[in-house]
Amino acid sequence: MKTALFTNWTNEDFTGYWDGKGKTISAGKSLWMPDYLAKHFAKHLTNRELLRTDDKGNLVYKNGDKFTSPKKPEQVPLFTELFNKAYKSDETEEMGTEKDDIDALIDSANKNKQEKSLKDQVVEEQKNPDPLKPQTVLSPDFDNEDEEEE
Repeated sequence: MKTALFTNWTNEDFTGYWDGKGKTISAGKSLWMPDYLAKHFAKHLTNRELLRTDDKGNLVYKNGDKFTSPKKPEQVPLFTELFNKAYKSDETEEMGTEKDDIDALIDSANKNKQEKSLKDQVVEEQKNPDPLKPQTVLSPDFDNEDEEEE
């Protein structure tokens, strides 16, 4: 299963629901999650923003109420623009199944991204060491299955 980055680009917390369970993402925060869930949340965040009104009750986005959940989003530029602010696909990460717990999948996706980021940082430090900073050394990866038993 692919992962994607969901970003709540608004200045208001967003609560998305999947399988009757709510997940609140703070304003301005991004989370890695399963692709299908990021698309679902991005669609609902986009719809919420298209229906947003100002203090006088006027739609913030002109005719936004006519652009929610289009059958062909590529034909509705405003919907696509807002959706793409909230959704960014990651073609490299595979994880879990749709039946797995949402919180576990989201936590796992974010942990994997943080671990990769730390490893990338260490690799970069090893390529270009700064003699004034402490050096980080990664332990080798051992695969016990490949070792011969004696």
